[in-house]
Amino acid sequence: MDVLKSLNARTLGYPLLLVVLCFLLFFWKLGDIPFYSRGEPREGLVVWEMSSSGNWILPLVNADYIPFKPPLFHWFGILVAKVLGRVDEFSVRFPSALFATLGVFLTYLAGARLWGKKAGIVSAFVLATSPEWWQTAVIAQVDMTLAFFTVAALLLFFSLYRNGRSTKAESLGLAVLLALATLAKGPVGILLPSLTIFVFLCIERNLVFLKKLHMLPSAALFLLVAGSWYGLATWKGGQRFLLRQIVDENLLTAAGVEGHYQPFYYYIPVFLVITAPWSLFLPSLCLYLCAQRHRLREEHLHYPLVWLAVVFLFFSLSLGKRGVYILPLYPAAALLLGAWWVKLDQGEVHPLWLVRLPGYLLAACYLFVAGTFLLRSPGWYPFEINNGGILSLFLHAKIAPSLLTSICLAAFLLACVLLRRSWNWAFVSLAIMTTATAVIVKDLYYPFIAGERTLKPFMERVKRKVEGKSPLLFYQSFDYGAIFYAGRHIASYRESGRELQPPFFVLMWEEEWKKMQAQKGLRLLDRSEGKGPAGRHHMVLAEVTANTPLPDLERISTEAQ
Repeated sequence: MDVLKSLNARTLGYPLLLVVLCFLLFFWKLGDIPFYSRGEPREGLVVWEMSSSGNWILPLVNADYIPFKPPLFHWFGILVAKVLGRVDEFSVRFPSALFATLGVFLTYLAGARLWGKKAGIVSAFVLATSPEWWQTAVIAQVDMTLAFFTVAALLLFFSLYRNGRSTKAESLGLAVLLALATLAKGPVGILLPSLTIFVFLCIERNLVFLKKLHMLPSAALFLLVAGSWYGLATWKGGQRFLLRQIVDENLLTAAGVEGHYQPFYYYIPVFLVITAPWSLFLPSLCLYLCAQRHRLREEHLHYPLVWLAVVFLFFSLSLGKRGVYILPLYPAAALLLGAWWVKLDQGEVHPLWLVRLPGYLLAACYLFVAGTFLLRSPGWYPFEINNGGILSLFLHAKIAPSLLTSICLAAFLLACVLLRRSWNWAFVSLAIMTTATAVIVKDLYYPFIAGERTLKPFMERVKRKVEGKSPLLFYQSFDYGAIFYAGRHIASYRESGRELQPPFFVLMWEEEWKKMQAQKGLRLLDRSEGKGPAGRHHMVLAEVTANTPLPDLERISTEAQ
């Protein structure tokens, strides 16, 4: 019996199955984990400032700096906050989970239309369970918003191209999607899909198709939707806005001056890791595509292949790189794997050992993890794995696994049993393994790492100890999460502290406090449990009770040497 056809016809159906999958991976526990990194509270502060100031165009975060990114993600976040009546972790993360879900459904619909429902569901599962996709779906970050509108624009264009025409309304819809992608993360929102479309049409030798996209009205609508915000932001922020969002965040990042400089080949190992375990089947997929190179257009494989290659090369040429930047290419890779799996089931993929070997390796890995955890006794660790990652935490956990984690471990064993029955069952087995892995990470790892780093409990105590109108300053430390959970602006001591009359309060890292704890008129009030985003520094709250300037730490450090 074809298990996938049976599932579609007699039980929940593919769409409902995807709803359950996306709920588990994206929405479940979405607001339970406090902010513990630098990026999430930074975006959350923009939403908070919009909510508190009413300025939805260009709010000054902490009354000091211009936001790093355009506001589309934050607009969706504040809409959720208005509905819920609060700005918190759930409302700020909700747009990422929503757009991740919509991206999964778009991928399913595209795969089903091109190669059938089985290809659609395989593509959707591959995308949803790829680590970078589901991890980005549960954090407050603009990249998933950019990825969704980029993917929507690219899929809409291909639909128009296959039809051989485009009505004016369809072309204007494409322009709106490009404008929204631009409002998600800047000029890359139009540059990336436009470059992909242009390269594809060049390969097709059909640049004349651009005339069918009603370029003039589409360009006018794009400028109206995206350009209106950029015009208003330039009017409000002037040169500071242009330097921050255009020069620093785009040009200097691409040049490697700002951001994370990485070599040209950086994305090769990164892509293989953050699409695991599905990337283990890429060698077989590549051989299949090579064997079908004369039929790629006929099989509708040429467009996702161009899409993947253009996005990959575009970001590889940029000197500033992060794994999340290539998020828009994941649906293309998922579509190719979905089409390939259908051909595998039809017996058109060879050699089969290149497919079976990764499956057996995965089964062995999952059996190793599940078996080691289940067989270990408290205080006895069969293997010394101390890499600080999820595997080390999992194997060395001092507490019993939750019921959900135990169910996922049992699911690993079941999946390994199902692996040999047929290729359809093999996919079901891999889907179970990858889904259970994501659920375990959310249930075990995220709460642990958040507990180690978040400043939320500490800042909640700070709010109670510091009266609402009492001055609260950063000494030399600065933390976005501290400001978010304080629910107020926190100025710098260097800028305004010397003008204040005691008593007032200062936040500093513990290392700073240790260097000045003998200072007269300075009293320690509290210390954070978490070690901050870097996982290295506790934060302390101190009260300044005497009118004596706090020392310059750089001078203290020099004197100590």
